[in-house]
Amino acid sequence: MVSVFPFAPIPLIVKFGELLGDKRSIDVFQKSREPDTWCWTKKSTTNSFQVYKIIRPESTCKGETAIILSLTAEVAEQRVLEVLDAAVIYHIRAENISVDCISSAEDLKAFWMEYQYVCDQIKNEDHCNSASVFPAIPVSAAFEIGRRHMTGVHPILHIYEDNNGFFKTVTIGGSEI
Repeated sequence: MVSVFPFAPIPLIVKFGELLGDKRSIDVFQKSREPDTWCWTKKSTTNSFQVYKIIRPESTCKGETAIILSLTAEVAEQRVLEVLDAAVIYHIRAENISVDCISSAEDLKAFWMEYQYVCDQIKNEDHCNSASVFPAIPVSAAFEIGRRHMTGVHPILHIYEDNNGFFKTVTIGGSEI
């Protein structure tokens, strides 16, 4: 059993999750601000996550797909469009957007179920082999994105970071480093 307490920029945590993979038993923890602890503060589900699909026929890049993750903060679609002319945007939003949006292992599981659904839709319905991810997410969700990524099944993911505008950082599921 491995216990992981992720503490780094989100793209690096995603990559670390990919490197560890899902072939071993891993407990992932989420830092809570109130109370100040690495223990899960709740036992049951405290949040829900909704998926919105936006199709942009005006896009000139028909194969470009974006995944916006608004969990700890709202990510405006216009900010994503400033760096990527996505034809399809999947937007996953937490019902309760905050730094403590994932307070239990059950919340993390609920997020993962919606996220996995989006990956399946991109690959099987939209027939896209890659997607760009624009995250505002807690560390536990970032780690799970990388750890549970299935190369060849899920699309290749280009992870973006925000620092006064989004920029591309790491890629998972492909041969790029």
